[in-house]
Amino acid sequence: MERNGCGAGCLIVLVALTTPLVLLAGVLLTVLTVDAAQLEFRAARKQGTMGHFTARELDCSGRGPCNWNGVYVSGDGSLTKPDAWIFGYGSDELAAGDRVAALDAGHDVKVFRPGHYDLPGVLLLAGFSLATLLLPVYLFRRALWKSPPKWTPERPTWKGHRL
Repeated sequence: MERNGCGAGCLIVLVALTTPLVLLAGVLLTVLTVDAAQLEFRAARKQGTMGHFTARELDCSGRGPCNWNGVYVSGDGSLTKPDAWIFGYGSDELAAGDRVAALDAGHDVKVFRPGHYDLPGVLLLAGFSLATLLLPVYLFRRALWKSPPKWTPERPTWKGHRL
């Protein structure tokens, strides 16, 4: 049975046209995932520059949890990030003006509470990346391989027959 007048041939063409775009999105998402994973693993191993973070304001404008924005200064004073935000503190754990230890693992603006990292975020990105890369395979398989027919012939019964 055809849906909306589009048969198997139409579905194959549609899948063939969208597959390169989906694969490109999957590759880009994979690159972002690897970059984010490297950063989070550096933070998990406490690799980076220790310093301190001074909380300025609580930002709750995004869809996720609230973040503390402020200023990060490395321990030796050689690096300053005036527009940093810190991961690992809840909205009620800091107040404006609080100064806490922080780890710069290499992100432009994100610094970490020592011992805290965003493993669930990395796993979520990895899941989206994998799903995006496997979606074209699923669509091609679905479009090209038809299911076996639902009707099967009845088996003859041999009761009462002699050979």
